[in-house]
Amino acid sequence: MRYLIKLTPLNPFFFGGGVTFGKKGDKERGTYLVKSRHFPQQSTILGMVRKELLIQKGFLTTKVRGEWVDERYKKEAKRFVGEGKFEFDEKQDFGVLKSISPIFLMKGDEKFIKKVDIDSYNYRDGLLEGYNPKKNIYDNFISISSGEKKSTNDIFKSIEQIGNSKFDNENSLFKKTSYLLNDDFYFAFYMDCDYRLKDSIITLGGEKSTFKMTIIEDSSELDYQSKKDYLILLSDAYIDIPIKSHCTFAITSEISFNYLQNEFKDNRRTFKKSPKSRFLYERGSIFIEPSNELIDNLKSENLQKIGYNIYTIGENR
Repeated sequence: MRYLIKLTPLNPFFFGGGVTFGKKGDKERGTYLVKSRHFPQQSTILGMVRKELLIQKGFLTTKVRGEWVDERYKKEAKRFVGEGKFEFDEKQDFGVLKSISPIFLMKGDEKFIKKVDIDSYNYRDGLLEGYNPKKNIYDNFISISSGEKKSTNDIFKSIEQIGNSKFDNENSLFKKTSYLLNDDFYFAFYMDCDYRLKDSIITLGGEKSTFKMTIIEDSSELDYQSKKDYLILLSDAYIDIPIKSHCTFAITSEISFNYLQNEFKDNRRTFKKSPKSRFLYERGSIFIEPSNELIDNLKSENLQKIGYNIYTIGENR
């Protein structure tokens, strides 16, 4: 069955990235200023869904001291949601969970995606005629149905927290920026799954931001198509060939990909970042006259299964 999953924040949310607070002894440089990303990683959505499937099936025990699958359910749980964390380079089976779409925004029945605002200009011979460099061309969300445009500030409300850490930070002062969604917006994604989840309260990310999860049977698609023959990323995407050699023009942004590894030791759960970082091209990036090699590079079955590397291209391509 195919479902539309709605995620409505119940409090300010924080989706981590590659920048963290600096601590004594850290090999990586940190900062006392951190800001949430606007969207969770697709791998975070995958982990949330798999966990919720295990909880609702009765396979996962959750206690203050940790979470675990009872020994008598381990084999069945592996068949149910697959085994191990998400891997970029391996073909994986997630059991009853067949696929998830890129996460996007909704307001009522309208679907909004992030997209470079190239339609406000005329592209010709490597130039955007009328382009104003003072305007952030990347700060643009568009309604799939109406074409209405929104900026980040129209959708996301920043919530700043300033404090003084009592622990082992080199600089005890910190400033953290979380977000809320304005004007009845909420997150959403599509899911193909052979098990019907029930509505629930879920958490996302290392800071366990809380959301109301609503499940609706819906066979729709994230069905945006470019009016021109531009390749537009509907999700963050991993591309491992040089884009300069495989398109005539591009407007892109990059983000780092990290996941959290958790350990349970001495009655404490701790998190640390994955040892290997990758860089993804951010949703909304645009490529003009992409080569066939660039398009083929995006076609990764494992990445697309969980909502990475999803793109649209003009109908005349």
